[in-house]
Amino acid sequence: MPSNRFVASIVSAVLCTALLVTGPARQAFASTVLNGQPAISQGTVDNYQSQIAQINSRMKRIEEENKQLQNEIQKAKSEKEQVKAKRGVLDQQIKLTKDEITLLQERMTLLEQDIAEKKREISDKQGEIDRNYALYLQRMRAMYMQDDTTTLGLLLGSDSFTTFLTNTDSMARVADHDRKLVADLTTQRLELEQIKAELDERLEQLESDKAQNEEKQHTLSGQLQAADLQIHSLDQTEKEYYADLEKNKAMLAAMRQEINDLYAKIEWSKNPYVGGEMEWPVPGFYRISSEYGSRFGGSDFHTGMDIAGSNGSIYGATVVAANAGTVKYVNWSYTPGRGYGIYLILDHGGGMSTLYAHLSNITVGLGDVVNKGDPIANVGSTGWSTGPHLHFEVRVNGNHTNPKPYVIGRSQ
Repeated sequence: MPSNRFVASIVSAVLCTALLVTGPARQAFASTVLNGQPAISQGTVDNYQSQIAQINSRMKRIEEENKQLQNEIQKAKSEKEQVKAKRGVLDQQIKLTKDEITLLQERMTLLEQDIAEKKREISDKQGEIDRNYALYLQRMRAMYMQDDTTTLGLLLGSDSFTTFLTNTDSMARVADHDRKLVADLTTQRLELEQIKAELDERLEQLESDKAQNEEKQHTLSGQLQAADLQIHSLDQTEKEYYADLEKNKAMLAAMRQEINDLYAKIEWSKNPYVGGEMEWPVPGFYRISSEYGSRFGGSDFHTGMDIAGSNGSIYGATVVAANAGTVKYVNWSYTPGRGYGIYLILDHGGGMSTLYAHLSNITVGLGDVVNKGDPIANVGSTGWSTGPHLHFEVRVNGNHTNPKPYVIGRSQ
């Protein structure tokens, strides 16, 4: 990027050049030319040409800088598009990670419910075991304490030895049943505890997966924030480049205007006008709404000057001949929004002519001879016009030039 010091030097050079071609010296120069006396010396012409060369050199450097700025702008745009694409991927990854976290949380909730249910089942099973085990111990204690009496009672109460054996076997089976019941309940409890342990392990894994996804989401969010900051930075850089580009365009437009003025001076010296100072073409209206030269940031070159009034008040105003001459050309046909619209050209002799455009009416005919100040037309807004005004041109040997010096002292 060129330095601010370089830009400042360009601005300084333009201002210095402007001082050379404006002010009282310019008015005295115009007066000399308009009176038909020798305009300027060859040395002065050489000096003007040297100034033009210097300005052209500086313009070339600014144009090169503009190319660099355009390249930097394109690089910034390209980088920004890449970052935006990356940001889009990050945004999608964050969405998928959030969805995964939500799914894991739902699975964890279900598992926690299953674990709570298994805990209740284990607790219930343990209660059942405890109750049956207590009954078993109660029976075994009773059988132990009454062992002999019970055996004798069974013997005496049996009508046969076979009945005695049957009763004794029944008591043993009751005891075995109690032991088996307790053992089965214990096995069921252990199985439930195993299921709960597996569920706890699965819950622990889900919690780990959730933590990893939350960490991933945090990392992705950080990358997304960094991408947003980078996009903002590139936006600011791009704006700065555009601002520099606009400044350069303004400087180039000013330089082109200075070159035009210098060429006009040289041209005047080669083609002295002997008709005297021109009449202001729209008496009573002296506001210039658009000057001669580059405009719209250098995208358009205005070949004359536009004279307007406030709020369209100039519409229909009388247009007068800037100087004596012959009506060389009259145009009535036009396409709305294009060209000069209705216009005419006066030939003043000596290669000098004037053009009056965007008229609403023409009051002279082709070939008519007019004097300075004679009415020739009325102001309008035909052709390419954004409002009522007169577009006034001065042409030397068919080439347009800055009209202001020819009517100098009349504009405001």
